[in-house]
This record gives sequence, structure tokens and C-alpha cells, in this order.
Amino acid sequence: MTVFRDISFLWSMMHIILFFLLLFEPRFSWRTTFAVSFAGGGTLLIANVMAMLWLGHGIIMRLAFFTCTIPSFFLFYILSRYRDGRFFFLFCLSDTSCFWILQITNFLDRMTGDTYLVMLIGRLLLFPAAELWIWKYIRRPYLSLQNELTRGWWLFAAVGVTYYLLIMVTSVPVGYAMPDATGLFRIILVLILMPLTYLTILLSLWRQMLLYKNTRQIELQRRDYETLRQKMELGRIFRHDLRHHMVALSGILERGDGEGAKRYIRELDSRLDGLSQKDWCANHALNAVLSAYLSQAEQAGCTVNADIRLPKQLPYDEADLCILLANVLENAIHACRAIPDKTRNISVRLELTGSQSLTLSLTNSAPEPVELGKDGLPVRSSQPGDDHGLGLRSVKAIADQYDGLMRCQWAEGQFLLRVVLFSSKESASRTLTPQ
Repeated sequence: MTVFRDISFLWSMMHIILFFLLLFEPRFSWRTTFAVSFAGGGTLLIANVMAMLWLGHGIIMRLAFFTCTIPSFFLFYILSRYRDGRFFFLFCLSDTSCFWILQITNFLDRMTGDTYLVMLIGRLLLFPAAELWIWKYIRRPYLSLQNELTRGWWLFAAVGVTYYLLIMVTSVPVGYAMPDATGLFRIILVLILMPLTYLTILLSLWRQMLLYKNTRQIELQRRDYETLRQKMELGRIFRHDLRHHMVALSGILERGDGEGAKRYIRELDSRLDGLSQKDWCANHALNAVLSAYLSQAEQAGCTVNADIRLPKQLPYDEADLCILLANVLENAIHACRAIPDKTRNISVRLELTGSQSLTLSLTNSAPEPVELGKDGLPVRSSQPGDDHGLGLRSVKAIADQYDGLMRCQWAEGQFLLRVVLFSSKESASRTLTPQ
């Protein structure tokens, strides 16, 4: 019956790597990442099988930290986009989650006769079920968390390391005697507390990201309100001066200067145009973002061309769309300010298609070629304090969240950005909790 034990061990090793890749953000293409991951994972698998045949199953489980964990840690560290607390937390999260399944199936097998059959069946079912749950409910919001939040991960990584050590210390390898009642109680407490702690951490991070988005949206609305308030104040002053304009116009007409009167009226009309608050779209939240940033672009000397075709109700989270639009416009304005006034231009087209997909096209002046990285995003400046281009990573995270597409391109002195989002009830309402 030991063949069931050995098959379950090999099956588990393969899924530990798959668990990690589900939430992983690579620095290389996925083709390269998969090739290197499975080549490295296959090498580790063969080495551990040979060691298991030589030393025995129970011994290899005790040495798994050195034969599996440490080599895989360095392998994925090289492949990872993030090399800070985000990587360490994810590594501990995936490993301890897999060890949790190993311990649960081990105990179930012990309780049903220690035949290894229950262990094998349990792992054959639980690993794919857990991976499906992660893919359906956890993956997208977790990837958004990694992109949006850059601080606080080291503390959570320390929690993950603690649980990793607890799992390693309290685990009972296959073939070893079960502990006494006190030892068993400690193991059960660890197995209960670990998923609860991880769920609390993820929910805390999710609320932190929502707070960031809401704060950003409030700031955008505040800017729009301030712009509107300034125009209302100018309108009040204009109305106060209207009597003087009428007297001046009357004097021009009394002198028989019809052309002068027309010029005066045209000048007044242009002033009124500047006081009007333009409605870019029917959706109030996005209209606030467009009003704030397009007005800011005009004040920066940019020639603005905008074609916005959006209804009042959209099949997307408004906070996500506001962040997306604010980031691309802010990035374009920042780029235009670095070039001569007369060459500054920004063109934006935003449309909800009949299939309910959202398409965004933005072009801004960029005389100097823009270098794009392996991820397709502009390479950021290495100068301290220069965060130009950082917002495009948030745009990429939102595009990924809605199974969308994002493309950056430089051509003939213009930087072009294309984003497409695909509507889905599942994507729009996805959270970290099971539904």
C-alpha cells in the first residue's frame, strides 16, 4: 500500500508549485516562467524521489525544508517581479496552505486505518478544489493587492514565517507515531488558527486598498468641486459687471460702430464659454475625473481633444474606472509638461461598446522615444522621487482584473495607450470572500 503514499507525495509536490504560480507575478513572460518553473520543479522532484528511495519516506519529509523549500525559494525569487515582503508573504502563504492540506489528509488517513488510500484520494480531490477556489475567488483581487499596495507586507510575511515554523514543528510525518492528547490539541489549534489568520490578513489588505481607492476618488471630486467653485465665482463677477458691459455696448451702437459691437459681443461670448462647466459624460463620477484632469491639461497649455461616449450606468466598479482614468490622464499631463508649450496635445477616446466592453484610447505628445520593459510598460526613471509612469501599473492591474488588454506604444513623437475592459458580473463583484 506504500505506493498510495508515494503517489500522494509526488502529487503534493507538483501542486505546491502550482499553488504558488496561481498568485505569482513574474518578471519574465509566462512562457519563460512556466518553462523555468517546471524544469526546476522537475529537477527537485526527481532529486527528492531518489532521496526518498534512498533514505525512506519519513526521513525525506523531515528534510523537505532543505530539499524542497530552500531550492524552490531561490528559484522563484529569481523569477519574481517583487523582491520584497510581497514575495516572502506569498511564498509562506502557498507553502503553509499546502502543508495544511497535507496534515489534514494525513490525520484523516490515520483515523480510517492508516492505509494511505484516504490520504491519496483526499489529496487528489483537495488540491484541485483549493486551486479552483483560488482561481475563482482569490487570484484577481490578490494580484490587485500586490500592484496597488507596496507597504505593510513585511509584517504579514513575518506572520507567514511564524506559521511556517509552527507547521514544520508540529507536523507528524507519515509513518510516525501520533502525539499524545496535548500534542494533538496543539496541532489542531495551529490548523484552525492558520487559515483564520490568513483570511484576516487578506481582508485587511483588501479594505486598505478600497480605502485608498475611495480616498483617491474623493480627492478627484474635490478637485472638480474646486474648479466648479472658481467658475461660479467668475460667473458671479461677470454678472455683477454685466451692467457696465451693457453701457459700453450701448455707447458703441450709438456711435454707429456695428463692427465694434459685434467684436465686443464675440469677446463676451468667449468669456462665457470659459465660465461654463462642460459635461463630458452622463456618469457623475467619471465626469468629475474628466472635468478635473482635462481642465488641468488645458491649464498646462495642452491642446485637448476628447471623444467620450459613456452612459450614466456602467457595468464596472466606478472606483476602478476613476482610478484608471485619473492615472492615464495624470501620466499624460506629466509627460506634456516636459516639452515645449506649442507641441503639447492630449487626445482621449472613451467608449462603451454594444457588447458592454469599455475601450480607452489615449495619445499624448512625447518627442523622445519611450523605452518599454519586458512587461510592456514604460521603464521608470531610477531617479529618487520620480514616480512618473508608476500609475500605469495600477492601470495594468485593473485591466487584468477585468480580463482586459493593455498596450503601450511610442511612434512618431506620440505615446499611445490602449486599454480594453470586458464586462462580467463575476469580475465586477469579485471579492476576497467566497460567494
